[in-house]
Amino acid sequence: MDKHKPFLTKRNPLNIDHNESERFNLKYLLPTYWLTWIGISFSLLLVFTPQALRILIGKFIGLCIYTFNKKRVDIAKTNIKMCFPNMDNASIENMTFKYFSNLGRTFTDFPILWWKKDEAVQKIIEVKGIENISHELAKGKGVIALTAHSVSLDFAGRSLSKYPIISMYKPFRNDLINWFVGRSRSKKTDNASVFPRDNFPFKNVLQALKKPNVFFYVGDEDLGYENSEFADFFGQQKSTLVAIRKIVEITNCSVVPVLNLFDSKSSKYITYIDKPLSDFPSDSITCDARLINSSFEKLINIEKTEYMWSLRFFQTRPRNVDYPYKKL
Repeated sequence: MDKHKPFLTKRNPLNIDHNESERFNLKYLLPTYWLTWIGISFSLLLVFTPQALRILIGKFIGLCIYTFNKKRVDIAKTNIKMCFPNMDNASIENMTFKYFSNLGRTFTDFPILWWKKDEAVQKIIEVKGIENISHELAKGKGVIALTAHSVSLDFAGRSLSKYPIISMYKPFRNDLINWFVGRSRSKKTDNASVFPRDNFPFKNVLQALKKPNVFFYVGDEDLGYENSEFADFFGQQKSTLVAIRKIVEITNCSVVPVLNLFDSKSSKYITYIDKPLSDFPSDSITCDARLINSSFEKLINIEKTEYMWSLRFFQTRPRNVDYPYKKL
């Protein structure tokens, strides 16, 4: 299988020829993809649907997931029970329901990112703490925008589009969806390089981070034991990615925690940007892993139901600790 290509704007932080970018393929016109095109057409209709109705549709989708996807519901409840042991069953059920409702709402809002120009998208986004990135870039330093899996993760990346930005994506199995969604992450007005995981130019990115560029990095995944360290996360031992320690040592870049959360009062997607991690990296890998997790906890606590609780964040366990999820 051929490796996936990056999505590149004409101006991009790594100065890669725009022609190396992922392109539309005529095979997408074949009958195999007709059902996908119907879905894409429906997503365009959602963009022109009044927001109140779009939110209702999204909540209905969330209700369907909550009702029928028992596997994801069980994972979410397990995570919430582990992270908030003092929460009673009714509160866990309520938080789980709200989470899936928020997840569905985001599904119906994602088409805004796909179809609208950056200027229009920015009207429903607010950024708090942008100076925490701007000040570091003004010093001539690179910045790792260290983010986590909120349901509105893609809105966080879009909120930083005014900066030269490098990011990574997990390719979709459907090539048409991969192209369609990927192109929205590198709009014409951006200065962006978005690389697939299976074709990530690590050395080039290190060079770019020695200059005032931003690397948008999702750092809360559980990817096993490699390049990870167990550290406390909401009272549980979690396999925590610590690869950014090495990146900072090599590039002297700053690490700035970032998280996007939907605010129901303003109906905006707000990106919260915290101050750069201090004394990072330290002499202790465990302390650094804990610092990463605590920075996530602080932002997640702003609105807990916006975090992606249906992912298996605790699937890698310390020795002699049981696997927490049901094997359905």
